[in-house]
Amino acid sequence: MREWFSNEWVKRCVSVFTASYAAVIAMLTFASFYYDIVFVDGKQTSFLVIYAASALVFLLLMLYTRDIFMTKLISVLLLPIVFFLLIFNIKNGNWILIIPPFIVAITMFFASGTHETAKVVLGTIYLLLYVLGIVVYVVCNMLFGNSTVETPLNMDLDPKSTVYTYYKDDLKHLSEIVSDDNAISPDGRYRFYLADVKDNKGGSVYIYVVPSGQDIKLKFFSLNTKGIKKKIATNGTRGVIPPELGWTVRRENGKNILYVAYRLTPQDKSWKFSKVTNMPKKNYLEFLGIEG
Repeated sequence: MREWFSNEWVKRCVSVFTASYAAVIAMLTFASFYYDIVFVDGKQTSFLVIYAASALVFLLLMLYTRDIFMTKLISVLLLPIVFFLLIFNIKNGNWILIIPPFIVAITMFFASGTHETAKVVLGTIYLLLYVLGIVVYVVCNMLFGNSTVETPLNMDLDPKSTVYTYYKDDLKHLSEIVSDDNAISPDGRYRFYLADVKDNKGGSVYIYVVPSGQDIKLKFFSLNTKGIKKKIATNGTRGVIPPELGWTVRRENGKNILYVAYRLTPQDKSWKFSKVTNMPKKNYLEFLGIEG
């Protein structure tokens, strides 16, 4: 058995297999850049157990093959991949995704059979990458981000949150407004949602329109499209769910045009209409606080 484990070809095969771990982390990094990763309620613990156990298994396999070229290569590439995983998830607080691969990456960087000179040079580069990268991230969010705090208004509101106290007496109406039957446009291309906005002026309620049907539902989490949204109204009263909000279709120049129709408060006697034709281009720099 010892001879089998010490066989060079066995180690090479195992080393190639461990590349799948780096590939999965790279895919999660790309998904974090392109989507918002939102965990299914009650599934975070199950995902963490599987995710952490997988990280431990692959870490042991990498340690076993630390002198093989493929493992050396993985040990060099994992730290920058995890850096971007960190940057894309730090705002959402998805530390479940970040910590296990970071432990694997930092352990393998020092434990692999890579030449010590290369470790010193790359270690210095990666240290600067993490320190300066996080500083740039914080500065950009301070400069370009705003001081408002937005909370989507839906039936997943945390009963312990301050936002919940503003709308707890109108949850039935909220459920009707944000239900798929009401919120999704007649052609199925768009969906509106409400957001509670806390700012230095006392707060308000925003109405947004986003693409519909582009989210990807998985077992433990969903990949929600981000960076594409259109503001419909920004002057709703905080704590007041719009009494009327829905879609309407008008015939204009031989074409069916979608409108969001709404009344923001019970005091509004007349309806307001906002045309929805083209959506803004995707904002790929949203993670830096830069608005499109």
